[in-house]
Amino acid sequence: MLELFLKKYAWVANLVLLASAAWLLAKTVNTAVGAAIRPTPRVETGGGPAAPAAQPFAALDVDKLYPLIGQKPPPVVVAGSAPEAPPPPRTCSDMQAPPVATSLRAQLVAGIVAEKPRSSVAVITDKTNGQTRSFGIGEPVMGSDLLSVERIRDERDPAGRAFRVVAIVCHDGRKEFIDFDTGGGGTAVAAAPNVGVIPVPPPHGDAGAAGVPPDGVRKTADNKYEVKKTVLDGTLSNLNSVATQARIVPSFKNGVANGFKVFSIQPNSFYSAIGVENGDVVQKINGYEINSPDKALEIYQKLREARHVTIDLERNGQTIRKEYNVTGQ
Repeated sequence: MLELFLKKYAWVANLVLLASAAWLLAKTVNTAVGAAIRPTPRVETGGGPAAPAAQPFAALDVDKLYPLIGQKPPPVVVAGSAPEAPPPPRTCSDMQAPPVATSLRAQLVAGIVAEKPRSSVAVITDKTNGQTRSFGIGEPVMGSDLLSVERIRDERDPAGRAFRVVAIVCHDGRKEFIDFDTGGGGTAVAAAPNVGVIPVPPPHGDAGAAGVPPDGVRKTADNKYEVKKTVLDGTLSNLNSVATQARIVPSFKNGVANGFKVFSIQPNSFYSAIGVENGDVVQKINGYEINSPDKALEIYQKLREARHVTIDLERNGQTIRKEYNVTGQ
């Protein structure tokens, strides 16, 4: 009976087996496909949710900010390059600007401070070549211009009462002073004693009020003149009047006196009439060197009887001879 039951219901068993096999196969396929398409799991290392991104600060316009506070932005320095030094201030036109020590290789040997500043004179040594020359206000000095000769406070005196005489020049656009100490390095030159300050009286009247030119002086050729004896005698007998028509100071070259230098010649004066110009150094008269006041006084006595006078002078580095024939009685 059991055998008959199995034969009768055998298809049911086969159907159950097929259903089980189909389910198992579907499960296996589903698992394989799910594993293939599932994303790779990642391990979160932070604890808690991610923080929101920080909001950036508002950018500042530096070019507009600095003018508001009255400042200038600092210069941008490129790595590996040194910042450029600011140019030195230009102070020559500033009357109140204090001068600074000069960078020129120069030394003041003598300074003559006149009551009229334009008549002051400085004797300066160029330590590059050892030459010593006299300079008037406005003359070029080693590539600069002589502005003045004056007294300034000596900063070496703690009490602030000492003064020293200096020559102030305009060098590279700024005021610099040359004094008796060595400047710009090098060996100091011995300054002449007792000639630091000499008060020079100003000329009488204005610069253009020196009178009319002498009628007794006539130019006959280049560097040749005729002078009436009455004019020569009148000039030699009134030295006070002649002294107001120009400034005459000792001239030095290589530390040795080589004559007298003429400055501030007045228009229509005796000096201009006989052909002497500003800056000329009178070295000889009638062959006699005039390198000292004693020599000048000796020649002065001899000129009274001279009928022919020659003057050797140096102008711009060149020697010029002036000749004068004395005419009349």
